[in-house]
Amino acid sequence: MTAALSGCGLRLGKGSPASLPSASAAETARDGLARQAALISSTAGVVAQAGGGDATTTALAEGVKQTADAQLETLGGVWQPWPSQVPSAYPTVAPVPSASAGASAQDLATALADGSTLARRAAIAAASEQDARLFTSLTVAWSLQHDLFQPPSSADKPRVEVAQGAKISSGLLTSYDAARYAMEELAARSDDSQRTRAIADAKAATSVVNAAVAAGSEDKRMSAYAPPSESTDPNVSTQVLWARQVWSAIVTSEVQEAGSAKASSPAREAAVTGAVDAARRATAWGADFSSLPGYAA
Repeated sequence: MTAALSGCGLRLGKGSPASLPSASAAETARDGLARQAALISSTAGVVAQAGGGDATTTALAEGVKQTADAQLETLGGVWQPWPSQVPSAYPTVAPVPSASAGASAQDLATALADGSTLARRAAIAAASEQDARLFTSLTVAWSLQHDLFQPPSSADKPRVEVAQGAKISSGLLTSYDAARYAMEELAARSDDSQRTRAIADAKAATSVVNAAVAAGSEDKRMSAYAPPSESTDPNVSTQVLWARQVWSAIVTSEVQEAGSAKASSPAREAAVTGAVDAARRATAWGADFSSLPGYAA
């Protein structure tokens, strides 16, 4: 028996610890994001339980935890080499990160900010189209949730600067032109507060359209775009619904654009930047997003 096993290269008794397989760059990136999602979920759970008498913070933290759990599942969970506790001599990986018992809302904001930075880098570098789309969506989600606890930085570069003259798809160009048209219509019909936002949004969309056309992008713009026929919510005007729809559509288009753009290119980076910016504009009009905005497996 011993001889037979020895001949097969198996050793009885004391042996050297098993070695762990080498993870690919894609697997490493995905696992890193899964670990960050686990940390965000853990931190949000602590903040939600602590409460601190602030019902708003508790509700926000509960929402972050729910979405982080869904994101973690989509990412495939954190990789564990062993199904249970193993002897100390065996190689293993770092434990799944978790929050301290006294984690605060500031800690949650930091975890979300770190996550959005990590996801952005992974999205820009991703070799596969699906990973690029997934990681871009994750960047959007964590950026929006960070904004719930801290205002976004005003230092973010606009999409046009990041793109460095890169072309965009005809579909994305049309989406931005539809947003430009809608925002100009809203600016002409809205009161002062909404007019200011609509003018700023129209300017942002116009800059992308003009840059894309100048770069030689395929142009399939229309002369006019129809608003939604009616709003199903009596508290939301058709104009506000239109704003939500056009910017939400850009988020989806930008996530798709990230997948089709070359890895580590200005076009890929611009798509990630554009997705986050469009999501923030949609949110400012009251839009809600799923745990992975604009992403479809």
